[in-house]
Amino acid sequence: DADDPSGGGGGSGGNGGGAGFRLNSSAPSKTWTRVGDVLLGPDGEVRTKHDPRLKSLSNAERLLARAADDDGLGKVGGFVSGIGDRAYNKLRQTQKKRGVEKGVAKHGTGRAENMEGDRTRGGAMDQGVRLVVARAINSGLIDCCNGAVKEGKEAIVYHAEGGRGTHDDETGERVGGSPDGADVAVKVFKRIQEFRGRGGYVDGDPRYRGRKFRDVDRRGQVELWAEKEYRNLIRAHRARVPVPAPLLCRENVLFMSFLGEDGWPSPQIREVGIKKGSERWGALYCQVLISVRRLRKRARLVHGDLSEYNVLLCPASYVDRANRPDPDLEDDDLMAAVIDFGQAVDVKHPEAEELLRRDLGMIGAFFRRQGIKVLSDEEAVEFVER
Repeated sequence: DADDPSGGGGGSGGNGGGAGFRLNSSAPSKTWTRVGDVLLGPDGEVRTKHDPRLKSLSNAERLLARAADDDGLGKVGGFVSGIGDRAYNKLRQTQKKRGVEKGVAKHGTGRAENMEGDRTRGGAMDQGVRLVVARAINSGLIDCCNGAVKEGKEAIVYHAEGGRGTHDDETGERVGGSPDGADVAVKVFKRIQEFRGRGGYVDGDPRYRGRKFRDVDRRGQVELWAEKEYRNLIRAHRARVPVPAPLLCRENVLFMSFLGEDGWPSPQIREVGIKKGSERWGALYCQVLISVRRLRKRARLVHGDLSEYNVLLCPASYVDRANRPDPDLEDDDLMAAVIDFGQAVDVKHPEAEELLRRDLGMIGAFFRRQGIKVLSDEEAVEFVER
């Protein structure tokens, strides 16, 4: 009934704008009364909980009421359409599995993991990590740490609200906060066995000469890997490569600028819906090649694992103006940014050339699938190294 905002009508005359109903509730409405599994209408109508129309309307009202609670809007008004049992149950199962809102886990600030236990999923947000995060809050680097926005085999990335630093009594200035109070990504490397297979990215790197990765205990391996990504990000950022700005590294926790907004991480380029053959793909391809060249020539690094999974599409305002691949890009223009630098190696690494060719081959294959013309592998290597 269009005039019934609660959807609680049943017979041909509706329910006269009554309070509605909930089939799974024992509380009566103004016009319908529940007796066991039977609903009694104002005109003596009798309906059971199996009535298709009543179930459809009840499902719709329950979903809208839940949405109103989630949004803090209170009771929802307006026309209520019907929703069948199958659709209702499927949607509720999906909502429970996702459990996220704005890319951040719903179950509370810093509560994406079981914060009370000593061990958590993948050994990520354990007691030691909680202490590192607490110190970052006390120093003013972040205000609070929210839920997880991304999880991979090696690490979990949490969203944190940027802090304003602390007050220096001597200078009277605030120090130690995130740049402009911008949001922060907190990358926690898991204490897992997989890092044992990463030795090749460390042992051949001249920066770690004399340190055999396999000789370091598991805890030390994870912390060494976090330190390596931090050092790589510093070199890439100074070389004006569009990357997250590195802020701090402690033990197995890396703090860097968050490439996203309101808790939503920027999408990977594989996730965006740009039409195949569009010139936008061509522009993004050129930007990625420029980034690889800057990384090779200025930072003296090779990414080592470059693909459509490690390139984000984000507004140019998310990175420093000097780090944009095109200086003419405005803040609202979209651009490609490169992430995940743990495996990046120095150009003097014995496998640097092979890793560079693999990077360019992977990224070229992706853009070729988007319907644009790309350089051959040899041409791409020549462009990067010249």
